[in-house]
Amino acid sequence: MVGSGLAGLSLARELADLRTDGVVVLEAGPDRGHAHKELLTRDESLRLWHTEDPDFHRNWTSDLPPHYLHSSGLRKRLGGRSLYWHGVCLPIEEQVLRSGAWPTALAAELLGELPSRESLYDQVAKRLEDWAGAPVSHCRGTRERWLLEHLRTLGYPVDPTPQASRSERVPEGENRQVPFTPVTHWNGPLPEPLPYPVLPDCLVTRMQAGSGGLVEVTVERPDGSSAVLLAEQVVLAAGTFENTRLVGRLLAETHGRDFWEFGNLTDHVNQGFLAVVPRESMPYPPEAGRAFCVMPMLDVCNSYVFFDLMESPRPDAALVGVWTMGEQVSTESRVRVERVSPQEQWELKVQPVISPADDRTVERQANQLAEIVERVFRIERTAYTLRKEDFREGRPLYLQQLEAALEHDPASAGGAVFPYVYPLGSVDHEAGTLALGGDAVDEHGSVRVMPQVLVLGPAVFPRQGAANPSLTTLALAKWYARRLRQR
Repeated sequence: MVGSGLAGLSLARELADLRTDGVVVLEAGPDRGHAHKELLTRDESLRLWHTEDPDFHRNWTSDLPPHYLHSSGLRKRLGGRSLYWHGVCLPIEEQVLRSGAWPTALAAELLGELPSRESLYDQVAKRLEDWAGAPVSHCRGTRERWLLEHLRTLGYPVDPTPQASRSERVPEGENRQVPFTPVTHWNGPLPEPLPYPVLPDCLVTRMQAGSGGLVEVTVERPDGSSAVLLAEQVVLAAGTFENTRLVGRLLAETHGRDFWEFGNLTDHVNQGFLAVVPRESMPYPPEAGRAFCVMPMLDVCNSYVFFDLMESPRPDAALVGVWTMGEQVSTESRVRVERVSPQEQWELKVQPVISPADDRTVERQANQLAEIVERVFRIERTAYTLRKEDFREGRPLYLQQLEAALEHDPASAGGAVFPYVYPLGSVDHEAGTLALGGDAVDEHGSVRVMPQVLVLGPAVFPRQGAANPSLTTLALAKWYARRLRQR
């Protein structure tokens, strides 16, 4: 197994449940502790995500900055992005799974259409609920209940955002919703750890055919040493770009070339705002706790809308984050894997494309957000100023707008909104380069030129729709585990 993030460790757990022997997990980064970032103080968590993470690593370039630059990168450590995500568990939309892009048999299992088997999504949800001690879609307190009722009264059909999280006490002394991470399979709360070794500081750089049908896996260590491991099966679960790099090198060397290109790179289209309004205009209960709601995907903007009632540093102010997340329609973005030196260094170049269809999604999202500004916060809708040109430029960014929102005093200046854009790649939802059933990977996840190598994670999504990818990643881990066990 290559990669110890959400995909890799979850697959390892599924294989352990099936009593599969001989599994080893390789992680490129160090073991730097297993605490989720949500267990840190809010300031520490924010800095870790945006500016001060020693394990942030980006080994690609982008032809369209700041897209796939800025905060786009890997979290190169044991646990990977599973120590940073927010736990949101939305399934890919049914119409996307039925669109013909996804393999029919897999779509049927995700949707629960096999008479003898519960849907993959439901199986994963049950495991997460056992860990959390509550349904993923339960209401998490009086403040969230107030927000739900308030928005429904205004005509917005919101529900609690489904999250794989549970309440834990943090250093600030409060209880906070902390997302699931499969790292807990090693250090509790499950009764026993996995029987597999997890080896940090093992960077996989190459795969090639070995004798007897085995795969030779080249591993480099931080001290410059290297080794070649032999494996009957290899599962790449190191994130979309790292999986693409390894498969790209394999394909290039197999065909005697110095580069390989992949299409179908997609991400989610995200924009939103922070609203600061007088506290009396939003009389939510004083009890501490997050209120996090989602509105089902709207046809008018092909996006989900999220509402997050946040803790405000001002007792007389309410701070609310609202954002949209939609499917990127264009599949024209490409990734090029290229040999750049005789020393076998391979570089990854991202070539993003924002199409006119993506522009229309951005404009529809902006109209929806402007309506919310007016109806929910009673601020002129023209205060939401972002347009397609702003999304293309990838500005303004979230962090600078949050800083401005925290400094705003609604008592003297009135309510205000602070719009922001997440450039492509900023929310770690990149997908699609190694799509199931495509040129590089078959409909079962095996690399066509070397079927002993499988790819797991959003890289294999033929379409990812508008939903967060994590629930589908967990569901695919179950699906892959059964296939590997049969092998």
